[in-house]
Amino acid sequence: MDPRGIGSWELLPLKETEEAIWALDVLEAGKEGRGGRPPPKDDGTPHEVLADQVTRLRQLISLLESTLGGDSILLIFPDGTGPAVLSCLFAGIPLDRVHELNFAPGEVRLDVNYYSTQAYLST
Repeated sequence: MDPRGIGSWELLPLKETEEAIWALDVLEAGKEGRGGRPPPKDDGTPHEVLADQVTRLRQLISLLESTLGGDSILLIFPDGTGPAVLSCLFAGIPLDRVHELNFAPGEVRLDVNYYSTQAYLST
């Protein structure tokens, strides 16, 4: 799954944009992730809110369930926010808290589910 589109911030160094994106998500996204849209770019680069990423994740999971039902699945994400959003969805955690669950580069968490996500959040 592609990482979240951040519009005109897309090609800027991560050190310059990560703090701003996280602030948008915490302060403006709301529980459902519908606010806090990054600034647009005039070339059509997506500038997504967390709710847009939720839609893409739900579509991915639906496709995986219908084609690979019953199989074990390994998901690999290009950033730490995608799996954190998925963890929020599993555990019913508001999306304005997503970065409390952010994955570090190369981090692996096994058996991500409601209980393991709740336990991770409380540590």
